[in-house]
Amino acid sequence: MKKPALRKNRLKTLEFNETNWTKKSRNIGEYIFRRLSLDQSNKNLQNIRPIHQMSKLVITSKEINSYVNDYLKMVDKRRNTEYVEKINAKLFRNSSELDIDFPDYLGHS
Repeated sequence: MKKPALRKNRLKTLEFNETNWTKKSRNIGEYIFRRLSLDQSNKNLQNIRPIHQMSKLVITSKEINSYVNDYLKMVDKRRNTEYVEKINAKLFRNSSELDIDFPDYLGHS
């Protein structure tokens, strides 16, 4: 095994694409656990980074902080999507109830 200080890109943050498993997390603890599980089982990451002696983790506290930020973004995106769908449903429901007669001069030319 190479010396930890000489490994290339050992502190480079990995690009993460949300999986179906992480998206289904019900709370932040579950989300962080799932992200930790995925990163700890990543063999490439284990070969690049040294394992912390006390915690036996290959990830850093900065990455755990990024997990929290990713979770908050995911929840915010989910809430915004639900809000937009709720507003659209109300608009479509109310638009069918409206009976608007537009004047002829507003028609197509």
